[in-house]
Amino acid sequence: MSNIPSMKQEKISTLQALFTVTSTVYAVGIVSLPRTIAEKTKTPDVWQGLLLATLLGIVVIFIHVKLCHRFPGKTFYEFNPVIAGKLIGFLINIAFIVFCMMICSLVCRMMAEFLKGLALERTPISMILMPFLLLIGYLTWGGLHAMVRLIELFFPLTFIVFLLLIVFNINHFNLDNLRPVFHKGWRPIFESLKVIPFSTMGFESILILTNVMANPQKAWKAGWIGYSIAMGLYILMVTMVVGCMSVEEVSRLQWPVVSFAQQIEFPGAFLERFEILFIILWTIKIFMTASNYYFYIVTGISQLTQKWNKYICYLPLIILFCLSIYPQNFIEIGNFDKIIGYFGIVINAVVPLVLLVISMVFHRTEKTDGKQ
Repeated sequence: MSNIPSMKQEKISTLQALFTVTSTVYAVGIVSLPRTIAEKTKTPDVWQGLLLATLLGIVVIFIHVKLCHRFPGKTFYEFNPVIAGKLIGFLINIAFIVFCMMICSLVCRMMAEFLKGLALERTPISMILMPFLLLIGYLTWGGLHAMVRLIELFFPLTFIVFLLLIVFNINHFNLDNLRPVFHKGWRPIFESLKVIPFSTMGFESILILTNVMANPQKAWKAGWIGYSIAMGLYILMVTMVVGCMSVEEVSRLQWPVVSFAQQIEFPGAFLERFEILFIILWTIKIFMTASNYYFYIVTGISQLTQKWNKYICYLPLIILFCLSIYPQNFIEIGNFDKIIGYFGIVINAVVPLVLLVISMVFHRTEKTDGKQ
């Protein structure tokens, strides 16, 4: 069993860090993101907002890496009190753990709703959530290496299925569905930024991973490339879905990507239900994303308490289950989505920027020998 307080002894490669960032960003939002953007923009300008969000996310990753490099060998939870003082640093750590709790619970709930709607209509949401959460706890108990090895195993499969989904739908693509461009100016694009923060979260992974990398000096490379790949997949998927079905049709679908997959037709009725393969691998993808966030949660708790045992690993699952089951309908889930998005911007973008400025102004840093 891995000892999470000393997880810095578990080093991961640059490629593993890159895959982890990508798998954390590219997750549950993909199945509904085309609809939410189409509803908000009401124009074919659905990809420009995602491109702008990508550029902003890369800037945030740069801030994260610069901040982590000022405290080599320390995790985000450890250098916060050094910069902001014990009390404020402790509150920042608690806020980051709460954010991870919220986003992990919403990812699990959306996964459960998705599976219930498509395959498990008579199964209660709680019965879908419980085994999923227990598996997440079991994987986290294995430590950092177990998590990144699972990501390495399934990332290529999910990536290949994604590409097949795009390739098999090329014959349905109509460029006219994406025209005219900018015919209502920048306003719809800026409006779309209000509904995509939740889907673009994941860049905060670099705060946890930088100083557990074998080559932390390559954290910037792993971070921006991993984030760009994930956001590139988002942009490609949203563009293809709208290009194949139009903004009006996408706006009316609960899960437009599933309908997108159902359009695929093979000669001779070969592999008629391609969406089944997509749903299976997408569920695995969601499991990896939720596991990443849960790992960040137990890492924070264990480092704050300086203890690690199976109770610390499994007890947060109770809170996650309660948060996941709390929303009563899709409207409340959507409101929870917005709250998490805005809260995440504050915790993962504004706070690290302030911490970096404070550390630079007051020369708060740490050398590799541990001296400040």
